Amino acid sequence: MVPYTYYRLCESERDADGKSRQHTVLGLGELLEFPTEMQKRELAELLTELIRDGVCRMSYTPGLYEAALGFYGKWLDEKREAKERQDRLAEEARRRAEEARVSLRLKTLQPETARSVGAEHVCSQTIAKLGLKDFLMSKGWPEPKARLAMLQVAARAIYTCSEYKTVRYLRENSAICEIYGMDAGKITKDTLYGSALDLYELHREIEDYLHRRVCNLFNIEDKILLFDLSNAYFEGRMDGSEICRFGRSKEKRGDCKIVVFGAVVNTEGLICRTCIYEGNRQDVTTLKEVIGSLENGGGEQRRIIVIDAGFSSEDNLRWLQENNYDYITVMRSTGFEYEEAGEVRTVTDNKGQEIRLQKVHVNGLDDNVLLVDSEAKALKEASMDSKASSRYEEGLDAIKKGIEGKGTKKRDKVNRRLGRLNQRCPGLEKRYTIEFTYNDKDMATAMTWRRNQDACAATKKMHGKYFLQTSLDENREENIWQFYNVIRTVEETFKTLKLDLDIRPIYHKSDKGTKAHLHLAILAYWVVSVTKYMLKKKGINMRWSELLRIMSAQQRVTIVAEQTNGRQLRVRRCTAPEEKLEAIQNALGIPAKPTCSIKFVWPQKLPSAEDPNSKTAT
Repeated sequence: MVPYTYYRLCESERDADGKSRQHTVLGLGELLEFPTEMQKRELAELLTELIRDGVCRMSYTPGLYEAALGFYGKWLDEKREAKERQDRLAEEARRRAEEARVSLRLKTLQPETARSVGAEHVCSQTIAKLGLKDFLMSKGWPEPKARLAMLQVAARAIYTCSEYKTVRYLRENSAICEIYGMDAGKITKDTLYGSALDLYELHREIEDYLHRRVCNLFNIEDKILLFDLSNAYFEGRMDGSEICRFGRSKEKRGDCKIVVFGAVVNTEGLICRTCIYEGNRQDVTTLKEVIGSLENGGGEQRRIIVIDAGFSSEDNLRWLQENNYDYITVMRSTGFEYEEAGEVRTVTDNKGQEIRLQKVHVNGLDDNVLLVDSEAKALKEASMDSKASSRYEEGLDAIKKGIEGKGTKKRDKVNRRLGRLNQRCPGLEKRYTIEFTYNDKDMATAMTWRRNQDACAATKKMHGKYFLQTSLDENREENIWQFYNVIRTVEETFKTLKLDLDIRPIYHKSDKGTKAHLHLAILAYWVVSVTKYMLKKKGINMRWSELLRIMSAQQRVTIVAEQTNGRQLRVRRCTAPEEKLEAIQNALGIPAKPTCSIKFVWPQKLPSAEDPNSKTAT
């Protein structure tokens, strides 16, 4: 690198504090054609005279006068350009000030394109807290694909319909696409189907990731786990399906095929594991598979598994103990003898009703057994039993009337009619003795029935009572009862899935579509459950449907108005949250308004009166 000297013409002045300051008037370059300091000093004097007076004396140094005139011309050009630039800035400022003084025609002020944004904002913030985007991108998903998946999960939590109807919701009702910076016009039912299938391919990894993430976020320890199964029915035919089967529908839809789905949740209602089985799968056969798939399994600290009687076979309970789990379950059978082994303790449930607890000893059983007796439950069961018995006896009288009159008399038809009655009133046939008399043509001629008093008395004796079997060595009876009572948490999980997230009926025609449909609802449940958990910690305890009602009040609207200068102003903004929604947002620690992709549309010319066919670009 070769050093060189660059010359500038500078002007000195004193500032307000009396200090000497210099500023550059003109850059002169290296001045190689004037090698001596005297020549450079003379050039500076000539330039000073030209700039100050517009004229200068002649110079005897060859070329010095011409150089001075050349630099002076350059200075004049720079001065002219600076003045033009200053004039342009002044004109722009004047124009902007004039536009700022333009008023709106209030009669033309109107809102357009209103879209709901309150629930969308809350759900998107919860999804961000769960870190779903980071997880998906760590699996090699491009960002647009990850954003589409998050958008679909949020939409499923708010608008519980098919992919076809969800597309209309995204285009006509919701601002969720603006939150995620996506074009609703490019989203079709096929893109949503494909996204749901892609999410299901990662269902086990997503489940484990979300469970770890939530436990770390809220410092939750899964000491007690609740496991239960439910089912959902199908509408339409499902030929060739491996999971769509006839089974015992919990919605009493025996005419429809069903699919079984289960969940392991903790005491806060947050999911640890989900599963999907064929509709005729027996409950007792699922426990080992589901509990055995839990992350970390039965660790050094024994966790408690709370289950209903449908899972409590001897083999399952033995497997739990061998795999370092404790358990609390309802005993499957009441046909056993027991002895009182402790005093009766009285507690109250959350409705203020008295519950009597007593330890008992069951012959041949090493586990602790607790007898739970509720008077309110006994009254309820007695009432239900009385109504069921009345319906059963009315059915028996109808069969008898048909035999004695002009009704059904053939043996096979009579037996089928009795079988249908037993199906409608299960378990009641054991309490009655029913006899038929047939002639030689196999036609019923008489029918008699009577109650079995011993069976009825035994049933009545057990009203309001059930037995809890546990491997826990717990001295306080109320602790065992309270541990079991959290089973209602998993029941609330299924209630949310069925009512708030509306997973039934299922219309999909393939097993992959059915599983993706259920998995998408489970991901939406993560959004719902985590949101409700954070609100519950702040004292806000509401059903999801009520939260959606409150959040739906916040909208994103485009305000359009004409200006007095003939232009149109379009501004897109979110409405301010109302009091209840503001309390929800404060409890969740999220901003009052979402950050959306489109905030402001610049003023534009209106169509002129001379050209009625002209259009205004948006």
